[in-house]
Amino acid sequence: MNTYDLASGLLEIVPTAFRYRRENPVLIGEGEWRELPTEVPQLGPIRDEASLIVRELDTALKHNNWRPDRNLIAFPDPGLWSLGSVEQRAPIRKIHLGYLEPIRRFPVIERVPELVVAFLTKIPGWDDYVKREYHPGVGWHYHYLSDPRKRSDVLIAWDTRWQPPAEAPDDLPPPPRPLFGEKHGEGKADFSAKPWLWGDRKKESMHDVCAPDLKKWPIHEFRCASNHAEPVWPSSARLTSMHVPVSPPAKLSGKKKQRR
Repeated sequence: MNTYDLASGLLEIVPTAFRYRRENPVLIGEGEWRELPTEVPQLGPIRDEASLIVRELDTALKHNNWRPDRNLIAFPDPGLWSLGSVEQRAPIRKIHLGYLEPIRRFPVIERVPELVVAFLTKIPGWDDYVKREYHPGVGWHYHYLSDPRKRSDVLIAWDTRWQPPAEAPDDLPPPPRPLFGEKHGEGKADFSAKPWLWGDRKKESMHDVCAPDLKKWPIHEFRCASNHAEPVWPSSARLTSMHVPVSPPAKLSGKKKQRR
């Protein structure tokens, strides 16, 4: 089988959450909360078959001395290429004038050789299947919907890097973990949301309906809001910056410089 047939066959058998629409969404009542599911999708058989094809394709490309005619997009951080994905969705929650659907995503193959990724870019629709990942899978987050069957292009996520203040007044409740919103998946959504028009009642209801999840799941199980995300609630929140490690100072040479 030639390399193009291998690549085309690979994309045919690998599922992708970016082309999936759930036919019968589950909706819970306004003000109700239901715990997020703990079981994970079983990907064993499809993962084994897809991994075998990836290895065959990688071997064939190297044997043919194939080289991409253009470089892959350069990324400054050490993310890995994943292939295929399955979404796990929890029952949809009612908020003020809208809905939120909790979702997490599991890649079918977590690491794909860059040579294979470069070749897959020649297949139409490849970008629905190949994604840049910075950690295995994408943790729990929330999609905003205008009704249970219409997904918007706005994603809601916690600031997972936020830390409560070390010293808080005893007579005041602890500050809430900030919740953020961001544009995501434009072109694949059913409609474009306008979060800048949301009122405080709607934004606070988003926080209220999602906050109980934080008591059941460790914070690393959630997707962190992206750097371009805007605050949902509290509306004055600012996203916690990523810690940038500081390189240690260079050691001085033991030799003294000669004076000229």
